[in-house]
Amino acid sequence: MSDGQEAILRHLTLSNKQLSILVESIRTITSKLHIDEVLHTIMRHALNVIPEADAGYLMLFDEQKQCLIPKTYIHFPPLIEQFQTKPNEAITGRVFATGIGEFFNSYDEIMAAMYHQNVSPRNLQTILKSAHVPQAALCVPITVDAKPIGIMILHQLQKKRDLTQEDLLFFQAFADQVGVAIQKAQYYEQMTEKVKEAHELSLALETKHTLLKQRYDVHATLNQLLLQNEPISVILNELKNLTQLPIGFYDAYDDVFFEDDQSIPPHTKAKIKKQLFLKMKPFEYRLKNDRSFIVYPLYNLDICLGSMIIEQKGIISYKDQQTLEQGANILTLQILRNKNVLEHHNKRMQETFQHIIDAPNQKTVASMAYQLDLDVLDYYRLCIFEFKQTADMLSIEQYLHQFISMLKEQFTGERKLLFYEKNKITLLIGVPSPAMLTTLNETLSRLQKKWQSLHKPLFRCAISKQYKTLQTVSSLYEEALQTLRFLHVRGEWTITSYDKIGLNQLILQVPPKDLANFIHDQIGELLTKANKSHLYETLLAYFRFNRSVQQTAQHLHIHTNTLYQRLSRIEQILNISFQIQEDALKIQLACYLKENYLTPVKKRE
Repeated sequence: MSDGQEAILRHLTLSNKQLSILVESIRTITSKLHIDEVLHTIMRHALNVIPEADAGYLMLFDEQKQCLIPKTYIHFPPLIEQFQTKPNEAITGRVFATGIGEFFNSYDEIMAAMYHQNVSPRNLQTILKSAHVPQAALCVPITVDAKPIGIMILHQLQKKRDLTQEDLLFFQAFADQVGVAIQKAQYYEQMTEKVKEAHELSLALETKHTLLKQRYDVHATLNQLLLQNEPISVILNELKNLTQLPIGFYDAYDDVFFEDDQSIPPHTKAKIKKQLFLKMKPFEYRLKNDRSFIVYPLYNLDICLGSMIIEQKGIISYKDQQTLEQGANILTLQILRNKNVLEHHNKRMQETFQHIIDAPNQKTVASMAYQLDLDVLDYYRLCIFEFKQTADMLSIEQYLHQFISMLKEQFTGERKLLFYEKNKITLLIGVPSPAMLTTLNETLSRLQKKWQSLHKPLFRCAISKQYKTLQTVSSLYEEALQTLRFLHVRGEWTITSYDKIGLNQLILQVPPKDLANFIHDQIGELLTKANKSHLYETLLAYFRFNRSVQQTAQHLHIHTNTLYQRLSRIEQILNISFQIQEDALKIQLACYLKENYLTPVKKRE
């Protein structure tokens, strides 16, 4: 097993361990009935779910006082009970009001957030006296049926590691079930306090308990699929079995719909996608022919991962709604897990590519080629794709993933190595015959047209020349980088190869500072004084029309005698003669460099 595969296995093992703790904690807290016992059990298991935390407390919202009140705490003094915040006050109030969890990885971040949310002097003094100096904090809302009822917050007193989005996701998953457990306990407490209403209350509790049990059973079933690392298709099939509803799925990473025989019209898909990136909560989309779809967006913070799409052929029961909401959470977790696996694979490909470049001998290259199913003796070309940054809801990483899928589909029979970094994709492609790569430019041009017809971000592509054997990969990479620099200088979002840039192959080898010095030495006198600008424009036109006096004069709208006078003046200023071939060549080269390497170019998009 390779180092990359071992890293992936360790990551998945850790995730499975965290999920096991999460499932066991949920099972324990939902098995308690007395509210005080439930709250204490919740905080005890909260530290198990996030083992890096050292202390914490739970607050519930008091409708009469209109503020959050601490109900239970661990490793805090009783003074913390006086810390009572209103909605949007301090970190706890903001998380309660927005319904969005937050985490902080330093004491300064925590205090800045407190002050930003206008914490009252009394509450500030109370929390400062009650708490140690926290090095990190994690706060999530507690909700029941989408209504916030409180918050949980954990403190890390001694820095172990930075908290992450994954910690927030797992803690929020735990908090989602905390609301169920608290609600269940509160129902039980009300039952014991109202003995006279025992019969009516028992019926209500029995119904609620059945729903909660069904919800828990569904959650346990779906969690088991998650623990077994089942693919998205298996989770979707289980949701269909549980709800008996036709469930489609949209994968935002691959930009693909799986419709489950729903036959969604293409224009409807486009409109659903557009609304999907504007709405983070479930919404209904109705067609003119009375067909109706319920869309459940799947988000990781502000990044859209996809959605479930259910054609509504009747009223969706409350039980099925709960099942779909839980299914959306499980699908989100599985998509994130798949994303992590892809990121580990991409990092391994990137590192392997660098190792091939740095390989000391042919034996080392052959060993790595065998691992990647590459043939050392193939003919190779290397492409670098650079994508323009966008401001839409899809991350650039998702666009890169979609384009990589297109590349894999386009080059199914060729041996290749693919990886991405930031906004670039690197493709190393190998074939047994040199003729097989002669049309690579045209193939990628067709792919670019198809990509842009889908209104995707612009990209440019730099392609190396063709070389035999994998040992030439460093030359391939250097040529592609030089070609990409050429496209940058020209401001072009096109596809070109190293053998197409001609003279620029040499120019790109020269440091920019040396180019600037050469330009200054040759034509600097025409550029430094404003009253000589017309002479520089005359010089450009003269070379543009291949030193034709008639065409140049006509273009500049001047008499040929005037042009001769200007050319003579240029020769005097630059101390050259256009009749001397070397003089004419170096002046023409300086003008070319000035226009193409030092002058900002308006990007051709």
